[in-house]
Amino acid sequence: MERKKIFLITQSLLCALVAGLLAGIALYLYFEGAAKQAGGDLFYYSFTREKAGRALLIVLPVFAVSLGLTIAGLVLGIRDENADKPVRDPHGMRDAGALREKAVHQKATSKVITLRVAVLVLAAALIVAGILNGGLEDVLAKGAAICTECIGLG
Repeated sequence: MERKKIFLITQSLLCALVAGLLAGIALYLYFEGAAKQAGGDLFYYSFTREKAGRALLIVLPVFAVSLGLTIAGLVLGIRDENADKPVRDPHGMRDAGALREKAVHQKATSKVITLRVAVLVLAAALIVAGILNGGLEDVLAKGAAICTECIGLG
């Protein structure tokens, strides 16, 4: 198997592992909070910054390796060339007009991808800034107040 294909498979598996770990952590925090509340501690906060931070430390090494591989793949230009090709060509050849149209489409697509990456980086930076600013606690407190006062869940 080619090194490039092994790289892409490894990167995909690491991304899936990170997603699975994050889902597992979310379920762990939920069930831990539900068990404490079922035990009679109605004011137990299962989603605190400290608990989430400790739980995310488990995922951090895998996420760092996955992010490093993604950045390395972007820098080295490693990508699957067959991803844009059709599965089968019914006529056995392509016309020049379709190839020209595809080249124009690829240029526009690369601009869209660049814009998406920029928006993703900006969003991640703003989320981290909000967490460091204490916004997580504010949102949790306001959410609890809305549920207990307006909707009557409490």
